[in-house]
Amino acid sequence: MGMLWSASSRHLLRHPVQLLLALLGLALGVATIVAVDVATGSAARAFELSLAAVQGPATHELDGGPAGIDEALYVHLARTLHYVRANPVVDGYVTVGDQSMQLLGLDPLGAAGFADHSSGQSSDQGTGSVMLDSADALAQWLSGSGAVLLSRERAMQLGLQSGSTFSVDVGGHALAGHLLGVLGNGTAGLESVMLTDLATAQEWLGSVGRLTRIDLNVPPGPAAAAELTQLTHELPAGVTVAPTTQRAQAGLDMTQAFTTNLRALGLLALLVGLFLVYGTMSFAIVQRRRSLGILRALGATRAQLLRIIALEAVGMALVGGAAGLVAGALIGRELVGMVSRTINDLYYVLAVNSVALPAGEPLLALGAALAVALLAAAVPALEAVQSAPQLALRASVLEARARRVTLGMLGLSVLLALACAGLVVSTDRSVFAGFAALVLAMLSVAAATPAVLYGSARTLARSRVCASPPARLALGGVADSLSRTGVAVAALAMAVTAMIGISIMVDSFRESLRDWLAHTLPADIYVGAPGPGFARPERRIDAGVAADLVHVTGIAGYSASRRAMVDSDRGPVVLDAMDGTPAMRTGVDLTASSADVWQGFANGAVLLAQPLAYRLNLDVGATLRLRTVLGPRNFRVVGVFREYGNDRGSVRISRAVYRRLWQDDSVSTLAMYVSPGADVTAVVSRLYAVAAGRQALQMDTPAQVRVISLNIFDRTFIITRVLNWLAAGVAAIGLLSALLAWQLGRTHELALLRVLGLTRLGAASMIMAQTLFMGAVALLAALPAGVLMAVLLVRVINRRAFGWQIDLHLHPAQITSAIALALSAALLAGLYPAWRMAHALLPQDLREE
Repeated sequence: MGMLWSASSRHLLRHPVQLLLALLGLALGVATIVAVDVATGSAARAFELSLAAVQGPATHELDGGPAGIDEALYVHLARTLHYVRANPVVDGYVTVGDQSMQLLGLDPLGAAGFADHSSGQSSDQGTGSVMLDSADALAQWLSGSGAVLLSRERAMQLGLQSGSTFSVDVGGHALAGHLLGVLGNGTAGLESVMLTDLATAQEWLGSVGRLTRIDLNVPPGPAAAAELTQLTHELPAGVTVAPTTQRAQAGLDMTQAFTTNLRALGLLALLVGLFLVYGTMSFAIVQRRRSLGILRALGATRAQLLRIIALEAVGMALVGGAAGLVAGALIGRELVGMVSRTINDLYYVLAVNSVALPAGEPLLALGAALAVALLAAAVPALEAVQSAPQLALRASVLEARARRVTLGMLGLSVLLALACAGLVVSTDRSVFAGFAALVLAMLSVAAATPAVLYGSARTLARSRVCASPPARLALGGVADSLSRTGVAVAALAMAVTAMIGISIMVDSFRESLRDWLAHTLPADIYVGAPGPGFARPERRIDAGVAADLVHVTGIAGYSASRRAMVDSDRGPVVLDAMDGTPAMRTGVDLTASSADVWQGFANGAVLLAQPLAYRLNLDVGATLRLRTVLGPRNFRVVGVFREYGNDRGSVRISRAVYRRLWQDDSVSTLAMYVSPGADVTAVVSRLYAVAAGRQALQMDTPAQVRVISLNIFDRTFIITRVLNWLAAGVAAIGLLSALLAWQLGRTHELALLRVLGLTRLGAASMIMAQTLFMGAVALLAALPAGVLMAVLLVRVINRRAFGWQIDLHLHPAQITSAIALALSAALLAGLYPAWRMAHALLPQDLREE
């Protein structure tokens, strides 16, 4: 057994470059998965910490929708509740400098006794108690003079110290803030939160006399449970009670599809790494076929050889997995900024100030590496130990077996393709099934590529196109070394397929978004209140400002809209209340509608965006139940429209109906139509002049809206492109490793050709031609497969994950990066062998048989 270990270790040490490339490829595959988990896990952890800090010891909450809750209800609860404790909260989003924050208004006197000491919770848990160190500080806090508390980290980022004054922007209003102090230790989750008094928050957010919610702390026991039940039955219309965990889950559900897609891309890189490790182990066994045959002839058993090969794979997995774990943590630190920026753009304000490996991530990374390495080593190991000792000495036996396996893999490719199609047809809404179908399609491409390589090489070698002997020798060498070239080209083909498919998907989505924006922006000028967050109630245009804007010279007409987040029986939904003007109707791209769609809309029916209709499984004629200020109401669905601005989808309702049922006259956006012949730029200047000194509004033309929207889109999908290039890097390393090993193993053959008259330039050119040919074959196999993958991504996975209906857009530019990858990887793989052959010592290479 010691001789076997010695032979194994000597072989690995004699091929350090090949071993290093294999470990690098495996490490990159693992690193991609770890990086995605670190980035998404850190964002989720930051959200959970922030939510826990903001909620404190609350177990339930009362919510009144976009209109909020009359603060008189809290006064009533404080007087009548005996077991359940209540805490009033006002929250919204503000901006300080270029940083968005959550404004949280609290009553320190009420919050101090909010925690239930009998349940073992500390009174300073979360924001349950605002710690003010003096009566003077408490007086300033309660004075309504704009006194706030910030975390120490956020104060340092903003360059503020205790006593500093600064400007706070809320919906276009510049307000004066005063930093009363910084929060001490134990403020995890409050890095993006600004704490202030209830009255200040109400004034800043324009909700005087209203509360955003009332937190409830329900201690264990039947008395508190009974009191909560009684409270639920006595609540005013439009106010509901729900566990705090429900809001947390709703926030995490928003980003679920987004993070699922990122993890799928990480698994793609590991899948490519699987082929890389398989190729490495296969080549290692091929290179040792003579020594393994001798060991078998000398008495080594199959079990001993199998054990040695398995332990080699385990060693590679442990080293590559550990390196991937470290690299993934470093890459994840860079990705977390992209992920949090996307979440801020699309979902909610989030500050990720700490990056850490999720629990169990080291075991997951090493486990994935072990699974990939052992799976990849299984086939070549079994081939090595099942061969008769005398046959293991012959390369011709190995290549003949490789050709037979290639034909079998072609049949397997057909079966995998059929399984992919069957999985798509037999499942309707499963995202997991969609990703499984994608994996089957990728494996089908990988299984067919060696046959494509062999057939292409043989066909070209026999054609008149390659009539010269060096060309035929080059192509014949590729075809006759299928056991070593097939896997490398298959791995590259998979990566190129993924690159083409993802590129087409992203470009198709971008073009669909561009077309949708061109269709749905019929107005000449769009005026809105600036600010962070999505569907926030504080983002409103002042009523007086709005009334003056619509009478500016050059404005021929307008339509107003209000965006809010409301509750439904199926969870929170975005509600767009819009004036049903003829111009507004032209901007709605209906994909399905009833005959009386616009009459029904005016009478109180609703339109659903495609993502929401798909997620809730609703169609025209269905009913959606929404909670209004006057209580729950059923709304008939009269149309479904195309939308790409929100992956959760939205509901559109007549603004007149919204004002009546939600008792909200606010306006979020004005779509303004300029008189014929009027200069849009001059009209915008007049609009700014009217709003100057009153409210800093955002005014954009349709062209500017398109630019802003596409910039957000590009920021969102830059993560996808980064992960895609990581997967491509794994494949490029795999090709380099495989072809380098193959070429270096042919030194004797190439030396014979040199002796027979092949020049140095001819030998180098033949090697470069072989590697470029294999890159071209990988590209040839990947082109149709990439289009198929794009169809799966667009029509199956994105449809099931988000509900979008995206039109497929194909452009030649989408495959340029794939062409560059395939040919560049092949070129780099041939450079060193070509240089080595041009400078080889022929007598030495001839003796190395």
